[in-house]
Amino acid sequence: MASARENDPNRQTSRTGRNIPPGLAANLPTLLPVGLLLMALVLPGFMFESDQTASAIGLGPAAWPNAMLKGMAVFCVLWIARDIWALGAVSRKPTLSVPVEDSHYHFGKAVVGLVMIMVYGWCLPILGFAVSTSAFIMIWCLFGGLRNLLVVVPVTVIGTIGLLWLFMGLALMPLPRGYGTFDNFSIWLLRATGIY
Repeated sequence: MASARENDPNRQTSRTGRNIPPGLAANLPTLLPVGLLLMALVLPGFMFESDQTASAIGLGPAAWPNAMLKGMAVFCVLWIARDIWALGAVSRKPTLSVPVEDSHYHFGKAVVGLVMIMVYGWCLPILGFAVSTSAFIMIWCLFGGLRNLLVVVPVTVIGTIGLLWLFMGLALMPLPRGYGTFDNFSIWLLRATGIY
């Protein structure tokens, strides 16, 4: 027999089916930006120690992760400030809350998405970054429900070239070009886009 609490229509449940904890426990997600901020401040000291001299061309391999960590630190500070402001009043809620079940979660799609990511990683050394990334972006768009090729094709092309420029042009990261014909295509594309 269900209890009165279980029959309460206003009771919210998380995606795991458990009740959302009341009071202080509901504000625990506020600790997430604090942890992320600490990671953003501490990790660069462990990740980017090198005896190599910086290249005069491009930003170097450390530029991308450094920029990401600095950006994460800035947004975490804003997140923490917003949550401190929110916790100061009864009617306001933290930025991040325990997720509430709002619709059916498709575990099958989640599994297919994870398999696609693993296949993408496996294809990188064989097909090269450009071909693998183009195929991944296009399939991901189609799998996600975007069927308009006038949108999918430009997103795929612009996204791939943008990532090539970001990683190989600016960050100077030696991404795989693939084997045989794929290697030749990658070299042609890199020359055509001005990266080589």
